[in-house]
Amino acid sequence: MKTSNKWMKSMVVTTALSFGLMSGGTFAQAAGMDKEKGENVKAEQAVHSKLEHEREKETHVKPEAPEQSKAEENQHQAEKQQEEPKRQAEEKANSAKPNVKPNTEKKAEKPQKAENKRVNSQASEHASETAVQHANVNSAILSSAPTEETPEQPEVPGEESEVVTESNEAEAAADYAYGSDSASTANPEGQDFYIGKLGYGSKVQFDTTTGGGIFFNSDRAEEATYLYGYWFLSGMQIAPDGISPIEWGENQAALALETYEAMKSVYGTKVRPVIFIDVEPAYTGMNSYDYANNQLIYSAFIDYLEKYGEGVKPGTYSSPWSWEVSMGEYTPNTPGAYWVAYYPMEVPTDLTTDNSEWLEFPGTDERAEIWQYFGGENDYNVAWMLP
Repeated sequence: MKTSNKWMKSMVVTTALSFGLMSGGTFAQAAGMDKEKGENVKAEQAVHSKLEHEREKETHVKPEAPEQSKAEENQHQAEKQQEEPKRQAEEKANSAKPNVKPNTEKKAEKPQKAENKRVNSQASEHASETAVQHANVNSAILSSAPTEETPEQPEVPGEESEVVTESNEAEAAADYAYGSDSASTANPEGQDFYIGKLGYGSKVQFDTTTGGGIFFNSDRAEEATYLYGYWFLSGMQIAPDGISPIEWGENQAALALETYEAMKSVYGTKVRPVIFIDVEPAYTGMNSYDYANNQLIYSAFIDYLEKYGEGVKPGTYSSPWSWEVSMGEYTPNTPGAYWVAYYPMEVPTDLTTDNSEWLEFPGTDERAEIWQYFGGENDYNVAWMLP
């Protein structure tokens, strides 16, 4: 009986095992959590899963009916024949079109040109750089035109013509010179030139031993690339007794020329061949509203320099108000060497000839070559052309 039971149990187990394999069952789960045989069980499970997947695939694929497949093939062939002329026409049309690549890239916008204006002159941080630039560009400083035209750039075929303006401001700045005069501190915009006082009336105020004077700053003169002298023209109120206005003008011119030569002996070739005549009312200057005498003194000074100056020419300094009070409607006669004083309410930010405050010299239609735009304790100047 026991033998029969063992045989029956063996048959049941064998039958159950065979049935599980044939039906694709996962023997790993049926065998229990045997840790020692875990890897073998996982491999066997993978094999059975693959076999089961192949059987299901074969079961679900339906064979096509021969007649249906043939009909669909004939229909597809017909459609293909109908589409062929259309496809050929499209290819022909496309081949005729030029191969132009669409320009989808947007040009990078060019940064706006900085305004051709400067920050407050006394706060400028690039003064020394500007001075060096101007000092090395003699032709720009001493040119006879306010601006230098930039040659037109040739257009490149296939590219848009674009006006280059980024460097215009820098180029315009190079056409201007900056400086100071009298007892002033250095101009924050640069110290390209300096104009010192030589004297007035019969009084010399330049000292060759120190290279300076009460209104002649030797430090500014040393720093500057170009150097000028000016003479404070005196009227008849301080003239020697019995002297005529013409003689008084000639005497002052002779003393100014002598002092100029003394200045040149100290500073050499940086001295420019111009003596500016400072025309303004003052006790040591011109006598207010004494038009007749003042005009004779002024014209005699000019005539003397033109006759005896040996290349040293006269220039004129004044302001609209000073000229009117001293000279009336008289027309000055120092073309190409005018230095005008005009002070706006604030230090101008635009120090170019585009600024309407850079005036024509009084009594002329000539834009002053030098503009004294700030005055008082410090006198700052800008020039579009140095005489």
